[in-house]
Amino acid sequence: EGLVCGRSDRSLDRALGFGNDITEREILQQYANSHLNVTHEKALRVVLVLKLAVTLLEYGQNTVDAELMLGKVSRSLGLDSLALNLGARTVHVSFGSGPAHMLNCSTDIVVDKLLDVAALCKHIAHNRDVDVGQALCVLDNIIDRPLPYGWLLQLINLECVCSWAALAAFMGSWPDMAAAAILAPFALITREFCMRKGLRSLELVLCSLVVGFVAPLVQKHVVQVPLCHVTVWWGCALLLYLPGCELIYGAYEIQFGSTFNGAAQLMAALVRCMLLGLGLTIGWQAFGQDAAAEIIGRGGVAASLVPAQACETTGPLYPSWQVVFGVLNFPMLFHCFVSLNMRVRDVVGAFCVAYPSLFAFMALIQADTLPALVVDAAGIFIATNLASALERWNDTPVCVSIVPMVIILAPGWPSVQSVLLSMQKTHHVAVNPASFWTNLALQGAAYAVGLSLALGLWRAWNHRRPREWVAQAPKESSVNDADSIASSTASDSP
Repeated sequence: EGLVCGRSDRSLDRALGFGNDITEREILQQYANSHLNVTHEKALRVVLVLKLAVTLLEYGQNTVDAELMLGKVSRSLGLDSLALNLGARTVHVSFGSGPAHMLNCSTDIVVDKLLDVAALCKHIAHNRDVDVGQALCVLDNIIDRPLPYGWLLQLINLECVCSWAALAAFMGSWPDMAAAAILAPFALITREFCMRKGLRSLELVLCSLVVGFVAPLVQKHVVQVPLCHVTVWWGCALLLYLPGCELIYGAYEIQFGSTFNGAAQLMAALVRCMLLGLGLTIGWQAFGQDAAAEIIGRGGVAASLVPAQACETTGPLYPSWQVVFGVLNFPMLFHCFVSLNMRVRDVVGAFCVAYPSLFAFMALIQADTLPALVVDAAGIFIATNLASALERWNDTPVCVSIVPMVIILAPGWPSVQSVLLSMQKTHHVAVNPASFWTNLALQGAAYAVGLSLALGLWRAWNHRRPREWVAQAPKESSVNDADSIASSTASDSP
């Protein structure tokens, strides 16, 4: 095969991936008459930056930090005139007077690959003379390699996360955990079916509909407890779909000037809450007719709505908060980490961030000396400081340590409750729902304040080192083969 700067014909004709059919060769041809085409190697740097931009978002980096990271990479590669706009579904990139690129992307989180892509970005930022062709080979290897855990182990871990959430996230009872363990597989199997059959756009509605369909059967025939327990059950089964990161990153991006991206994420969280509530209600009608007739004193539509108010968390079947956040968070966090495709060797650092942060958060709630939104901000502030210290130590991206904590806090749960309560109020049930948009936005803003305050304190320090090292890097310290870059990437990753 012919070689262009270390890239074979097969590599050059390979699609960029992640929903983008354009190939590396086609991107290079766009720069045939550009100032960047002094050498093929210089134009190939554009391909590397484009591929890194899409990959970072696909594997879980937020857009604000991804833009900072890509800016450092571009400067190190000599692409100083970078114009970059990252969104939840599209990436816009241009270099000076060259062509503008609009690429497709989606946001997920795959910690295993995110850590290595971030380490590769760090390596490129620290070395001005990186062999771009070999860096692309390393990136291709990261993209192509299988995930650390098979689909069955992943499914078992998600089942464990949803089951433990009854205690660790929603402060429910032991019977609630048993019911969640029964109910969660129906949502997970539906999720797997949608992923395999190309029905991702219907996944949210179908999963919530199935949970609403099965939940009254579990309550009537398996775990026979008061109806208010069902509120915890559907929260556990749909834990993966409750808005979390969208709330934090939405307000966070608005604060840092990315108004369109931030507003889009907040609106996505709002619509997700409504879809969850509607799906649950539709499914509930199959076997939940008149389920609340004895509670409200009449039958009909008002007695056939999804329970939205949780029981009082007192009694011998409810473990204390010290037991939950001191002991039960051990298995909960471990399964959270594994479900995010985090390698076992990387778990310790993230655990040292999430575990004490969650305990401190709950201690502040129990102390009852601060408003709830202040506690939300304080909890994320503590976690982000610890995550930033971890980033300073071994370059683990902050989001890797924060996301498991957000899963356990389940900030979208009260908003879905508010949607369901609003439906009940429409049918003259004596409830007083909070404004779910106000609740959603305020909670997201509180988390964003804590996040941005901590990052503001650490960012200048954490991001000063790459600039210093790039300035000091001798030109003769080039990396000329894939093994050198790969070994450096492995040493940079935690």
